[in-house]
Amino acid sequence: MTEFGSVEDLRLTPQDWTGFNGVVFFGGGFMQGIDSFGLDAFFRSGSLGGSVGYSRQFNGVVFGADLEGTYVNFNETTRSGTAQQSANWLGAATVRMGYDAGRFLPYVSAGIGFGNYKIERDADGLSDSNTHLAFVAGAGVEARLTDNLFLRADYKHYEFEEKQYQLSGFAPFTVDGQADMFNLGLGYRF
Repeated sequence: MTEFGSVEDLRLTPQDWTGFNGVVFFGGGFMQGIDSFGLDAFFRSGSLGGSVGYSRQFNGVVFGADLEGTYVNFNETTRSGTAQQSANWLGAATVRMGYDAGRFLPYVSAGIGFGNYKIERDADGLSDSNTHLAFVAGAGVEARLTDNLFLRADYKHYEFEEKQYQLSGFAPFTVDGQADMFNLGLGYRF
C-alpha cells in the first residue's frame, strides 16, 4: 500500500481508478415540495448513507456506476398546522464520468433517484405516502489517501415526479418537489 504525503505525490501522476468501491458518507441537504393547492414546503435534514459502485478507466477518462441509499429526516408541519409532511430516505442509481487528475478524480453524474414522501393528518392520524421517482444530476471529487482508501465530496440534485395523494374529506391533490444533497464520505476501492 502506497502512502501519499510529500509535495511530489501531489503531482498529476496518472492513477488506476478501476475497480469496485464502497463508500460510507454523511452530510445534509434541503428539500422543497409544492402541492396542487399552491402551498410549498421547505425542509432541512442531515443525512447518513452508503454506496457501492464500479469504475473503469480508459486512458485519462473514468466511467462508473453507483447505487446509493441515504437515511434523511425531512419533517415539517403544514402551514395550516393540520398535517405532518415527511421524507425518511432517498436512493439513487447513477452513472459517472470523471477525469484522472492524479490523486484527484473530479466527476459528473446523472441517473434515476427514488424518495419517499408521507402526509399525515394530525386530527385523526390518517395518512398517505408514495415513492417518487426523480431525475438526478450531480458532481463531485474523489481524493486518494492510499492506493485503496479515498475521500469523496459529492453533490446531487433530485427533481421528483408528481404523485397524487388522497386523505378522506379532501379532494385528491398532487405533490412534486426537489432536493439538494451534499455529502462527504470515506471509501475503499477493491
